[in-house]
Amino acid sequence: MKRVNKFRLRPTKEQEKELFGLVEMASVLWNKVNYKRRQTFFKGNLDWDTDNEYNEFKRIVGSATTQQVIRKNDEAWRGFLSLLKLKREGKLPESIKKVRPPRYWKDRETGKKELRTYIRNDCYRIEEVNGKKYVKLPKGLRIRITGNMKWKGKQGRLEIYYDPLNKKWYALQSVKILYSLSSKEREAEKIESTKRAYIDLGVINIITGWIEREDKTIAYSGRKLLSDWWYWTNKIGENQSVAMKENRKKTTKRIQRINRKRKQRFRNGINTIVARFVRMCVEKGVGEIVMGDITHIRDRVNYNRK
Repeated sequence: MKRVNKFRLRPTKEQEKELFGLVEMASVLWNKVNYKRRQTFFKGNLDWDTDNEYNEFKRIVGSATTQQVIRKNDEAWRGFLSLLKLKREGKLPESIKKVRPPRYWKDRETGKKELRTYIRNDCYRIEEVNGKKYVKLPKGLRIRITGNMKWKGKQGRLEIYYDPLNKKWYALQSVKILYSLSSKEREAEKIESTKRAYIDLGVINIITGWIEREDKTIAYSGRKLLSDWWYWTNKIGENQSVAMKENRKKTTKRIQRINRKRKQRFRNGINTIVARFVRMCVEKGVGEIVMGDITHIRDRVNYNRK
């Protein structure tokens, strides 16, 4: 299975200039290839040929990096075409409302490019010297990184991107690992998984459930999550009031950072609850989880704004 290690890059001023040049040209390459494919797709004949773009950019960002950016665009278009096929066959998942072609690496509102690039798996190396970790990249770059190597295995390509809100650099390393069961999971596998768990999803209690042949029901409260959500919502409101008075703007970078933090904290809380529940089901030998239908559940309840 594949997992991802996330690192923070800490380049010097000189290295940051090199990085900006690298990711900006990679963004130009993506947009150029994507523009060509969008135009030909809407005319009814998708053009997959990228020889001209490859020959133009291999001298600027390197042949391997050029290849990886183009390959990533290939993957995006193949995914788009697969979704179109599902839509024609009437098999498109309900969660997908619209099928759109791959977009440009560009912010529509500001017009600024999204700065990122991809490094082939054999063109970078992560090393540790005197307790400090470094990543060796093409163009002679050797940049210090921080973050834990949570997953170890066969390394895949490296994605490097710049976060304009935090003004920081990050790297995502894909890793292919062989999954090994823990001792608890091995013991759980020996138990015949014939039990069922019945659950209901809610707002006050995120998960309420019962496992067959168990005496007690299970409930995971969502009160702390909601309290945290509304704390950060109030922070957003306070900052929006100041922004409107000072600059007549509804959003600022600070508001965007708070909004992202609110979303990440909520999502992390939900994921933690789900992981704990599923782990418990595995340990108790549950083979199937039955969930109550939540389709149109909000249509039957008159919630207030909060």
